[in-house]
Amino acid sequence: MKLAELQTAFQGAVLNGAQPLPGSILPSRQQGAEERFKIYQDAYRLRLTEFLSSDYPALRVILGDDDFNTLAAAYIEDTPSFHRNARWYGRGLPDFMRVHEPWQDCRAVTDLSLFERALADAFDAADCEALEASALGSVAAEDQPKLRFSFQPGLSVLSLAQGTAAVHQAVSEDSEVPTPSATEEETVLIWRDCSQQSFYRVLEENEALALDSAVAGGTFAEICGLLSLRMPEDAAVNEAAVFLIRWFTDGLIAGFSCA
Repeated sequence: MKLAELQTAFQGAVLNGAQPLPGSILPSRQQGAEERFKIYQDAYRLRLTEFLSSDYPALRVILGDDDFNTLAAAYIEDTPSFHRNARWYGRGLPDFMRVHEPWQDCRAVTDLSLFERALADAFDAADCEALEASALGSVAAEDQPKLRFSFQPGLSVLSLAQGTAAVHQAVSEDSEVPTPSATEEETVLIWRDCSQQSFYRVLEENEALALDSAVAGGTFAEICGLLSLRMPEDAAVNEAAVFLIRWFTDGLIAGFSCA
C-alpha cells in the first residue's frame, strides 16, 4: 500500500470510528493496536470539542458539561472537519441545532448559539477603518437626504428570544442567569470597532427599523420616511439624526455616498 493510501485509510478510520487497517498500528508492551489507535480517535473528538467550547462558552455553561459534550459529539459525528484552521469549525453549530433534536425545540439555547457565533464572526471580520461623523461636513445640505451608508463587515443584527443578550452577560459576569422569553423577541446589534473588540447592544424598535433600512441601502430620506410612519415628520428627522450620530460614535459606519 502506498503512503497516501495508508494516510487516507488512517484518516477515514479516525473520522468514522472504524478500526485501522491490520498492520497500520503496531501494539506496544503496554497497549494493543486497537487501544493505541483509539487514542487518535479520542484526541480528534476531544480537540474539536475544545474548539467548540472556546467558541460557545456561555452555551456550555447553560447546557452544562454533560449536555454540551453530547451536543459536541453529535455535531462532530455529523460535521467532519475539513478546514485547516479549526477556528472555522464551529460555524455550523447554530444551524445544526436548529434542525436536530432535542436542541431545535429550545429556542433559548439555539439563539444563544447564534449570538455567540455572531460575536466570534465580528471579531474575525476583515479590518475596516471606521468613519467619523465629521466626514458629513463635506456633504452639501441639499445632498443629505440622498446619503447612503456602508457598514463594518462584522456587523450583524439578530432577532433573538428576549433575554438572550442578558443571559450571555450574566454568564460572563458569573451572576444570576435570567430566563429568556418563550414568546417575545429582542433585536441585538453586534459589531467590532477599531479597538478590535466585539460589542453588542439591544436595540429599541425605532433604531432597529432605521438600522435595518440603512444596512439594506436605504437613503437618509427613506429612513426618515420609515420613522415618520410612527411619529411626526420633524420628530422622525431628529430621531434619525440621533441614530446616525450613535452609529458613527459606535464605529459602525465605514463609508457613505450621495448617489
